[in-house]
This record gives sequence, structure tokens and C-alpha cells, in this order.
Amino acid sequence: MFKIALPFVILLSCQCAIAQPVPIEPDAVISGANEMQRSQLPSLIESAVGLIRSHGWKCDSISSVRPFRMSPGIAVICNQYNYTYELWDQGGNWLIALK
Repeated sequence: MFKIALPFVILLSCQCAIAQPVPIEPDAVISGANEMQRSQLPSLIESAVGLIRSHGWKCDSISSVRPFRMSPGIAVICNQYNYTYELWDQGGNWLIALK
């Protein structure tokens, strides 16, 4: 539980620009949600989308969110599975990549 929950806690504490809440698609798959409080889920998603958007990338709706299994990080899939982003912690800094 600790390995999965840790990326969520770190990401929740980041400061990033959040323009507006992003809708979660009706058939979205949110993995790892059992390891964290449901009340933290919107903040996690808004923080992740804020990081994505701050890089100029598009994320208008959430298709899936899943934690990495072996390292601190998450994958966020947006816009009906059209865009996949990976966010991970490296040396205390959050990095993001479009896959």
C-alpha cells in the first residue's frame, strides 16, 4: 500500500497551475483509488492535469489514472485514450513525458 500511495501524496503536495476541473469519463479506469481516500482523488487528478497543461499538452477529460508499480509515479490517460502521460518523481522533482 505504501508504494502505491506515496506518489499520490507527493503529487498532491505539488504547486501547479490548475485552470479548471477536468471531467472524468463515465467509463474511466482509476487504479489505486482503494489505497487513498476518495476525497483526495479530485486533488490528485487536478494536480496531474495541471502539470500536463503547464507543459502545453492537452488533457480535456480523464480516461484512466494508474500508479506505477515499482517506482513513484503515475500514468494519466486523457481524451478518450488518445493521450498518455507519465509523471514520475526523480530526485524530488516531478517529470512528465508524453507517450
